[in-house]
Amino acid sequence: MHVRPPIVMFLAKTFQTDPRPKQEANSLIEAKYPVYVISWDRESKGPSNPDRDGAIVRSFRLLNVGASSGFGLALGAMFFQLLLIVECIRMIGRLKQRPILHVHDYNTLVPGCFLRALGLSRGLVYDCHELTYSAYSDLFNALLGAITRVTELRWSRAADLLITVSQPIAEYFKQYGIRAEVIYNCPRLSDIPRISKRDARNELGLPLDVFLVSYIGSIRYDSGLELLLKVAETAREGHEGIKFLVVGGGPLASAFKKAATSSRNRRLSFLPEVSRGRAMLYQVASDLTWAIYDADRASVNARIGMPWKMFESLACAVPILVRKGTYRSSLLETIGCGLIVEADRPEEIVRAISDLAGDTERYLDKSTRARQAAISRFNWDRMSERMLRLYDRLIANGHAHDSPIGG
Repeated sequence: MHVRPPIVMFLAKTFQTDPRPKQEANSLIEAKYPVYVISWDRESKGPSNPDRDGAIVRSFRLLNVGASSGFGLALGAMFFQLLLIVECIRMIGRLKQRPILHVHDYNTLVPGCFLRALGLSRGLVYDCHELTYSAYSDLFNALLGAITRVTELRWSRAADLLITVSQPIAEYFKQYGIRAEVIYNCPRLSDIPRISKRDARNELGLPLDVFLVSYIGSIRYDSGLELLLKVAETAREGHEGIKFLVVGGGPLASAFKKAATSSRNRRLSFLPEVSRGRAMLYQVASDLTWAIYDADRASVNARIGMPWKMFESLACAVPILVRKGTYRSSLLETIGCGLIVEADRPEEIVRAISDLAGDTERYLDKSTRARQAAISRFNWDRMSERMLRLYDRLIANGHAHDSPIGG
């Protein structure tokens, strides 16, 4: 009987709160791969050695850096890369066989390449979540971003399989002769609450007779919620049927709450962070998802990003509000379920929302198209099948043959 080789994931984030690696790990476990995770619990949110749905997780708390300290992140990342190598070698010794390494993002790629070069892994999978050089330019400076671009391209060639989260990132690697396969960050269809919008609103205590525009997720510097405040203020007069809801935590949550409270705008409500399951319920209860980001014009990653809330909105049959000129806008235009606007023009945005709210037939068409897109293309069931086929192909090509150390 063929035995699946073990998978060891490297993750420089908190595994318990990162849905992509969790879903990937669950799919691999369902396909009978033993899965081990070595993660950096940056904000000390999880237990150090949890067993998560069959995945054995080794979680380290090097520094409690929060989410805003660039220096702390850089220092912690250097320590974590050394720790990854040491811990993985120890893990391989216990397993008595070479694993496939599945490394998430640039800050775990180097340890993966090092272990691959030593012959301690059967295969290396690089899971790239963003355009790294752009992220490092934004977080640190342009010089470090340029250095990162060169080194990432060089080291990613050592990977036996490269997967990523959106088509523009795959096309970026293609320019340099590197093939990348796209695995979108989609929810499982079974994760979507089977409840009507009316019942969801009743359960959450939300009004039934309003057109609800929601932002559900982390409140960060790039969330675009300053514009949402302006839009909510603009909608005060003459648009009584429109209300706005923000649900989330994150580094700027307290500042946003203060701003929202001081505005005394009864059309805008703020709620603290909730569980992912509860967040899905708020998504079902919404009429339109706010997905305009403040950095869309300046940041490459913001322009090409495909956030979780977008795919969750599709699955919940909720149209999405996006900025014109982004990858999200081109994709949603193709699907026919987006409301695409020129940002920084609150009056025009309010008018577009109001027009959609007042056109029941148009709204139902967009809602239906959103759900159909989720069922036919953008769901984790399909993404999981694709990922497992890629793993099977990697093994079949001989990159991950099953043999003990020294065999």
